[in-house]
Amino acid sequence: MSGTRDGKRLVGPLDDVKVLEIGHYIAAPHCAMMLADQGADVIKLEPRVGEPGRHSPPLADSGESLAFACHNRGKRSVAIDLRKPASRPALEALLRWADIVITNYAIGVPEKLGFGFAQLQVINPSASMVHITGYGVDDPRRDYLAFDPAIQAMSGYASLNGPAGGDPLISPFFMADHSVAMNAAYAAMCALWEQRRTGQGRFVSVSMLESMTSQLSYHVPAAGVKGEKPSRSASRGMLEMFPTQDAPMFILPGTPGMWEALCRVLGHPEWVPEKGKKLDLAADPALAVAVLKATRAWFAERSSRDAFAELQSAGIACGVARSVAQLYEEEVADKTTAIAFVSLAGGGAPVPVPGAVFRMMPDGAVPGYVAALGADTRDILGELGVSADVLGELLDARQAVSA
Repeated sequence: MSGTRDGKRLVGPLDDVKVLEIGHYIAAPHCAMMLADQGADVIKLEPRVGEPGRHSPPLADSGESLAFACHNRGKRSVAIDLRKPASRPALEALLRWADIVITNYAIGVPEKLGFGFAQLQVINPSASMVHITGYGVDDPRRDYLAFDPAIQAMSGYASLNGPAGGDPLISPFFMADHSVAMNAAYAAMCALWEQRRTGQGRFVSVSMLESMTSQLSYHVPAAGVKGEKPSRSASRGMLEMFPTQDAPMFILPGTPGMWEALCRVLGHPEWVPEKGKKLDLAADPALAVAVLKATRAWFAERSSRDAFAELQSAGIACGVARSVAQLYEEEVADKTTAIAFVSLAGGGAPVPVPGAVFRMMPDGAVPGYVAALGADTRDILGELGVSADVLGELLDARQAVSA
């Protein structure tokens, strides 16, 4: 059960929330994990061979997927074959138990497997469902298949990323999957709040495409109202990276106070606009060139650590372009909560995974384990009243497959 320490259950903000996740890869699993991080009891219902994410690289020495560990901590695992009629009593027991069902199966698949929202309503009218798909169930493209990079391309994100004059660039981060997972967790909380007020479950469709386009911000009105065509630009001004002696850095003096502080750091207080006047480097190309030249020279004389400390001390927003390896080493050394450690079912030392974005559990921790495939099948289904005969048939079938 999620939220345990030394075998004792910790009561978090979602302690009485029961989540049934029937998902794979990232979107639904990550959404459900976010709820588990805050104390929800999450049961992950998987095929007998495991959901495909269990086999995604990189792999630990035990052969277990480290990628899977990043999206599935703190859950219990039930493994049955929903395609078999014998699984129906078990599925219905799980649906009756759940407050909310989260899935990212393709449209039509939940209905074929017996857990579509109409079927859920017959079994458990007070339960809600969050269904994550590429384009949403009401979109004309509802039946189109989509993975994260395809949605990055379709959302306009890739067109804004990459070098000017080059091809659109896909982020190596699974941005669409993580974005929709966060929105789905928000949708789940809204559905739960409503159903506790009304007693009625709600179906919520969450679209990967809409999750990405929601982040386009001013680019949308710039295109729709101003007729602009936002794209990658060769002239990015202060948005460029400035090389230091060891790593590039980003700086954005985005307020008048920061700009004044930067001018003083650079030794050019004369660049501070007169009181009541607004800085506009675009209107003064000569000044813009001088500022960039002075900024590059200032960074080139310093290490990234020294530049970061000096700028932050002056109250100027900045950041070092760290590699993932640097981020890992520094965050672990500083003992921040950006990195968490979880134990795999196969044993061995705990492995690092990204931590939770916020912490509300009593000790500020997140669940520290990843369940083995089907590890809780017998206990959970027995607790939910599945008969010994059905349970025996399901377990025998599972063992036959694994053999």
